[in-house]
Amino acid sequence: MTSFVAVRTLAGFNYIRADQVMAVATAEQTKCNIYLAGGVTVPCAEPAKDIVARLDAAATATVVEEIK
Repeated sequence: MTSFVAVRTLAGFNYIRADQVMAVATAEQTKCNIYLAGGVTVPCAEPAKDIVARLDAAATATVVEEIK
């Protein structure tokens, strides 16, 4: 099953599919941009390391579910 990750954006919260994330780039110390498949860019009001940690946790959970 595809897992969604909540990210705090400049205008509120968005939910993105973890398997569609291509890259996370730091814009400032407390902001980053998430690049999704299909050319969508999501500007976030969170540090990149926090986003990457949640994406990694979601990807690991998905792999564990597939193994079961």
